[in-house]
Amino acid sequence: MLRSKKVGLLGRIALILILAYLIYALISVRQDISAAKAEVETLTEQVAEQEQYNTELSNAIENRDNPDFVEDIAREKLGLVSPHDRVFYITD
Repeated sequence: MLRSKKVGLLGRIALILILAYLIYALISVRQDISAAKAEVETLTEQVAEQEQYNTELSNAIENRDNPDFVEDIAREKLGLVSPHDRVFYITD
């Protein structure tokens, strides 16, 4: 009778250890899931930015022969002006 009591106590200790391990594993998995969700969100944002950039490049390729498009690029990116434009220099 004394032996069955020890087995019961050892069984309870083993059960508690197993439960503690399972709780630890569950918390670890939940943290991994949270980290994966954050990474998915970051990658989704990067994909959206890259798609926008690709769209801009496609637009530039399609309009490379359009004089208005070329003039806009010359004004915005190169700072060029046409001869009939007035240029104002603002100094502080």
